[in-house]
Amino acid sequence: MLDGWGNTELINIEKVKAFIGSFQPHSVSIFSFAIWNELERERFNTLVRPHLEQALGIKLDAVPTVDDDIIPVCCQQMNIARSTVDFQEASNFWGKQGAFRLFARHHALRLQAHHVTLHAALLDDAVYNETIMWPDLVATVQQFNIDQL
Repeated sequence: MLDGWGNTELINIEKVKAFIGSFQPHSVSIFSFAIWNELERERFNTLVRPHLEQALGIKLDAVPTVDDDIIPVCCQQMNIARSTVDFQEASNFWGKQGAFRLFARHHALRLQAHHVTLHAALLDDAVYNETIMWPDLVATVQQFNIDQL
């Protein structure tokens, strides 16, 4: 929804608002490869988050970082030592599509322990449309290419 850190013009807001209106999520989070670490999260929270929340009319929930949250979770799901995977490898191997799938599976497993189901969706221009169902976890994960909405 952003066109780079240097240009914080919000894009695709109407598409995202329409999707949120029809999907009706319990929470909305950010899953971005642009938020690599705590410094980037602070920049996002300070420079972009207030404008994004106002434009969407919602409060954002989680804003995971690539280094501290996304890669460790993906490595855990793949049973790979975190110390052996850097951002470039994660990006090249899993991409946004695979990383979100692994990240969602991690959360579905955590929620299953509390008898809570997961239905997660990602909107991004770097993914293709897909729906994954994990019957054992009672979870559904969808990814939508925002340019095709």
